[in-house]
Formats: sequence, structure tokens, C-alpha cells
Amino acid sequence: MLDDISYCGAFVKEHDPDRFFLSMLCASEHRPALWALFAFNYEIAKTRDVVSETQLGLIRLQWWRDALEGIYERGEVLEHQVLEPLSRAIKAYDLPKELFDKLIYAREFDLEDVLPSSLEGVVHYADYTHSPLVELALMILGVSKDAEPYQEVAINYALAGILRSVPHLAAHRRCLLAEDIMKEKGQSVNRLYEYKRVEAFPDVVRVVAQIYKADIKPSSRYLRASQRIADLYMKQLAQCGYDPFDARMQIPPAFKSLRVWLS
Repeated sequence: MLDDISYCGAFVKEHDPDRFFLSMLCASEHRPALWALFAFNYEIAKTRDVVSETQLGLIRLQWWRDALEGIYERGEVLEHQVLEPLSRAIKAYDLPKELFDKLIYAREFDLEDVLPSSLEGVVHYADYTHSPLVELALMILGVSKDAEPYQEVAINYALAGILRSVPHLAAHRRCLLAEDIMKEKGQSVNRLYEYKRVEAFPDVVRVVAQIYKADIKPSSRYLRASQRIADLYMKQLAQCGYDPFDARMQIPPAFKSLRVWLS
């Protein structure tokens, strides 16, 4: 058990350091379950990057769907360093299967290699890929989602990640910016994938960034810290002229951890 927990904690720390930091702001008894949840999320989120064909990605996601069904329907847990601690979290906190199913289904969009058609599409993507995750985290923490703006925080957190990851996604021939705004500003995805950006490209990012809702004030410390991380990244992007390719975007915001800790 300790080996499994240690694996998930180390895995999240390496691949999802912001969420690892968020977990360290929570009571220690909740951290193993959070690490298992975040490790699962990373595993399904990276599907598009680790497969060469759409069908292989669908098979990979179906494997996770079937593995979870085994846990819920038959109490069967495959020998796996993420599934085993995740199954304990599911049992301990009575986590609903439908939220995991929503996360897996949302990741099928990544395999389609299409852009969100509009700003509304960007919001939907951010919502579908992150809100169920935040809802599950709040259940682990014993926080009622009904008393919190969890969906708004989840969308903000996802949007900050989408905009910061533009160069990484472009390197993998992916783009999550609104297609209609890209066309309006004269930016094509092929030019973006070749790192050939028109001067108006920061204008695309600036328009998409307008989706972001500032001044959200959750009472949950987990949500406050999540919002604070997103705020810092969005302010950094603004300071870089809304150019995610600016070298300064590779440097964490000054005193990020301290500023989040004090939020």
C-alpha cells in the first residue's frame, strides 16, 4: 500500500506539479486519494500524446473504462500502480463512477484532432475535462460542491493550462484555440504547427483569454489555491503580451508557491 501511494505521489509530483502542490495544502489523510485521482487524470489526459493512431487511443481509454467498471461492478482490481490506490479511494470516499466516465469520454475529443469551433467550444472543453475532476477532489476533501463555484474555478484552471500549453500542443500538432477566432485573425493551424505565427497571433490568445473569470472567491482552500494558480498564470500571460511562445512563459511566476500558500 505504501509503495502504491508513494508511486502516485511521485508520479503526480513529476507530471502534474501544480496539483501535487494543491494536494500538499490539504489534510494529510486525504493526500493518497488525491494523488491516485490526479495520477488517473494524467494517465487519460496524455493519451493523445502517447498513441500514433486514433483507434489506439480509443482502445487505451476503453481499457481504463473497463478497469473502472471492474472495480464498480465486480469489485475486481487489476494489478496496476494507479488502479489499486484509486480503487481504495473510490471505496473510502464513495466516488461515483459517472464522474470518471465523463473524464474518459471528454478525452476522446483529443483524439479527433479538431479545434473547438468557437469560444463556447473552448469553454465546453475546459468544463468537460476538468469539472468532474474538481468535483471528485471536493468529495475526497468533504467539501460540498453546492456551496462553491467549483465549475468556474475548474474552467479557469483549465483555460490557463490551455493557453500556457499552446507551444507544447503545437509541437504535437494540436490546437485548442477557437477555430473561428483563428480564422478571423488570419492564423492557420498549419502555420502554428510550423511555429510560423502571424503578428496577430497574440490577439487570438487575448480573445480566448477573455473567457477567464477573475475575482472568484471560493471558501474552500483547495479551490482558492486553484484559482490563485490560474490567476498567476493568466497575469503572466498578459505581461508577456499574450504570447505563449514568449520565453518568459517558461519561468514560473515569481514566488508562486508562497503566493498560492497565502491565498
